[in-house]
Amino acid sequence: MSRFIPAAAALAVGLGAGPAGATVTYFNDEAAFDAATAGIGFIRDPFDTDIAEADSITLDSGVVSENTGTFRLSGYNQVASGRYRNYVHGGAAGGGTIAITWTFPAPVTALGLQYVDVNEDELAVTVDGTMRALRESADGDPRDGFFGFTTTVPVSSIVFTHEIVYFTDYFEFDDLAFGAASAEVPLPAGLPLLLAGLGALGLAARRA
Repeated sequence: MSRFIPAAAALAVGLGAGPAGATVTYFNDEAAFDAATAGIGFIRDPFDTDIAEADSITLDSGVVSENTGTFRLSGYNQVASGRYRNYVHGGAAGGGTIAITWTFPAPVTALGLQYVDVNEDELAVTVDGTMRALRESADGDPRDGFFGFTTTVPVSSIVFTHEIVYFTDYFEFDDLAFGAASAEVPLPAGLPLLLAGLGALGLAARRA
């Protein structure tokens, strides 16, 4: 299931079931994202360290960014001048495609970032089987803005693709943050009865 929460709140843009039964909520409002993720200890990456372009690179945050496909242009999958830079290509019949997989150092339930120079309805991200454009024309998202998501089921990776064949979208990211909400560990069903029994035994022993 996916949700998008409109600008002043969290944005619900349609509901759909992901294969793992997760509820994915997408955000284009940073304040709403911050409110929804309060208490999460984020790993942050300001992209301060330049990393040369390659099919696979490891960001300072530990995220492995890997480009797959046959369509190659220069200046892809790199960190330069304080920003992560890459592109996606939609491919065509008999042509190449470029997709980007981000694999996290540990499963995450939330991610936020600033995007730069993203075209409407082109660059898309897939989280737990649900896909959404980072910048949707229907929402009036700016060319430079914020994108984030939360998911009820931790994910180990996400995939960026292009929604339109033949098209290429160069883009940049800044101020990446990702993390996981702490999972509450449920008590065993019989533990309260066990504790009550031990308490009764202790009381009886003191009276004896």
